Amino acid sequence: MSSWFTVVLSDTDNDIKSIQYSLWILGLLNKGGKWRDGVKNFRLVHTGDWLNKANPSREVISFLDRLKSTIPENSEMFILNGNHEVEILQRSEHSNSLGLSKNELNFIRNQDIMHVCSNNLFVHGYPTFELLRLLSDVKEESGCMNDFNDRFRKAFYDGKYALFREKEGMAILGDIRQAQAYYRSKDGDGETQGRKISRMLEKLGIDTVIHGHRPNMMVQQDFEFKLEVPGIRFINNDNKARLSKLGATIVKGNDWVRFVNLREMYWAGGEKSYRKLMKKILKTRKKDLIPKEQQLDDALCKQ
Repeated sequence: MSSWFTVVLSDTDNDIKSIQYSLWILGLLNKGGKWRDGVKNFRLVHTGDWLNKANPSREVISFLDRLKSTIPENSEMFILNGNHEVEILQRSEHSNSLGLSKNELNFIRNQDIMHVCSNNLFVHGYPTFELLRLLSDVKEESGCMNDFNDRFRKAFYDGKYALFREKEGMAILGDIRQAQAYYRSKDGDGETQGRKISRMLEKLGIDTVIHGHRPNMMVQQDFEFKLEVPGIRFINNDNKARLSKLGATIVKGNDWVRFVNLREMYWAGGEKSYRKLMKKILKTRKKDLIPKEQQLDDALCKQ
């Protein structure tokens, strides 16, 4: 999978247009919001808050469900739940479905909480000691940290005493009000949470965390906690895409990262030039997607 690239979306909050536009710019979707013929070898991750917690859009659920169910061969799509989705599930437990059907609520419940790929951790909020302790246990027991998602669903969504109603559940999600203060806080031995978490992430083989949850000023924030969590690259991917209609992070390999936003488009010379550049980088140009044999046939037909 070394040739794969990963596109990360965050905090689109009920907005389909920002998802469609971002993936169209990258050459993955056509103007109709469907996968382009021939795209392959990519991974799409949404790090949560894809719904508005007060007024969740059924259209968004249907759209993401269709994208996931029609994902091109040799590609993957992971939709993570953020605090918005969890709050929707909490309300549904108290007979407030917010207008969503049972199937739509099940779609939300069946999504993941985090995803680990290579050296990258994708999560909605900020990795906490509670989350990493559970990840360590899962890795030790099963060898695959992504097994955490099934365990989370069983413990926090199912059963008579679902724990996700309590504060511990939100801590595992990384729903922290003041992340910098959290990572600077010290335990009983005088060590900061950030240094302790840095050591835990390194032990898990993770050196990059990509998350959303706290919006920036239309651009992604890189190396967010380089002092508080040394040795770990934090990327805050919440660049208010729901307002700018454009926002993503692209990851390829162990350390190749590129941001997609309006500022990058401006420096590229506008929409047309930017889309051309991104399609060239990701090899989603028409000539990259059509097999060479078919290209040759098409050329002969034109003669």
